Amino acid sequence: MKLLIFFLIFSNKMMADTTLPSADYYRELIKNIRPNTKMVVPLPNNQNYQINYHLNFGKALYEKPIINDTNLSMDLTHPIIIRSFFDRILLTDESYIEFGETRAPLTCIVVNGQDNRLSGMNSPTLPQFVIKIYLVANDFSCQGPIRPGWPYSGGRKENWDTYIYFEIKDPTIMLPVDMLLRYRWNEYHAILVDEGVL
Repeated sequence: MKLLIFFLIFSNKMMADTTLPSADYYRELIKNIRPNTKMVVPLPNNQNYQINYHLNFGKALYEKPIINDTNLSMDLTHPIIIRSFFDRILLTDESYIEFGETRAPLTCIVVNGQDNRLSGMNSPTLPQFVIKIYLVANDFSCQGPIRPGWPYSGGRKENWDTYIYFEIKDPTIMLPVDMLLRYRWNEYHAILVDEGVL
């Protein structure tokens, strides 16, 4: 029992001595997401369907992003730390997704990220950051993706019928990759039209 207590104290001390940033760093990182982006959905008839979004950050639902550190090493002198962070921020009324001539209000951003800089793993399959982002339309309370009260409330399990999903793996340029569009429950892969930071 004493050995276990010593292990936990020493492990926590080793993790506290790392150089990972505070929660405020991740909030600022999230706020550096491109506020305007154009993308296209390639269609079989060779006519690309254009989508735009514009976002303005509003009130964050958490005082600070939620952070969890996981030490994967059994060697306490060389910790291998994977940090996960999670955040939800409401967007202002000026935010929208534009599908051709149709607009839907963008209501919130949901972020699920992973900071691998202290993992000690240098591999293209494990970038230093993986930030998964959902720009969600029509969820004004930002309670999704599961419908509140489901299954007792009936209906679909999910309540996000329209969103843009993408990942960021290089926070220096914040370039969206692996873009996916859900529009009224239909999903499409999208391609970024990169015109620089708008």
